[in-house]
Amino acid sequence: MTSGTINQQFGAAPIGVSGGKTYYLQSNWWQTYSNETEDFSGLSFTVHNPQNASVPESNGAPMGFPSIFIGQYAGNGTTGSNLPKLVSSIASVPTIYQTNNSSIGLTNHNAAYDVWFTQNATPLSSGQSNPGAGGAYLMVWMFKPTDRQPRGSDVHAGHSVTGVSGKWDVWIDTTSPPCVSYVSSTPIDGLEFDLNDFIKDAVSNSYGVTSSMYLSIVFGGFEIWGGAEGIQLTQFCATVN
Repeated sequence: MTSGTINQQFGAAPIGVSGGKTYYLQSNWWQTYSNETEDFSGLSFTVHNPQNASVPESNGAPMGFPSIFIGQYAGNGTTGSNLPKLVSSIASVPTIYQTNNSSIGLTNHNAAYDVWFTQNATPLSSGQSNPGAGGAYLMVWMFKPTDRQPRGSDVHAGHSVTGVSGKWDVWIDTTSPPCVSYVSSTPIDGLEFDLNDFIKDAVSNSYGVTSSMYLSIVFGGFEIWGGAEGIQLTQFCATVN
């Protein structure tokens, strides 16, 4: 296991686990940065020094998205991820995501997966900051912040996803690349589930993801608009089969 601290706006650190598989932790304060840091130990990290002055609601975009991921992003590639993988060929994506959010609150941040799909099996280039034409985003939010919302509009409240516990509000943004966000109707600190259940639901309901796309990257982290000192991803893992 690996431990350390990232203290850069666009810092990254590889994290090795047993069996030779690796993950990457990235800071990625892509809109604003003011000495935020991420302390990490294995597949967990804690955010420190986030700015209390939040991004205006009229702006919409968060300050950044510190996260752990598998796949290839910003020139950093993990080993043993089995990505990119054709959506129609995915058997399962067992994953665990757990946070300390109940001690932090529901304001100015989320706790979420950001899953990228691309048009083909070519890994993203180092300078590519979105899935590109023919791709899509799928997000899983553990809660909706009191003062923020996903991209697009809420098109299906209280939706049931086969194989996944709870109810989910489905937000859709049809701009390119399209984005579907599944938001837990009841705030939760985390979830152990098969990510492929959300992928299959998005495909079958024509929420922007198609069976001919390629699952390219799986991120787990926090979109932060302000505050959230001490927010911690206490456990994260994902395996693509």
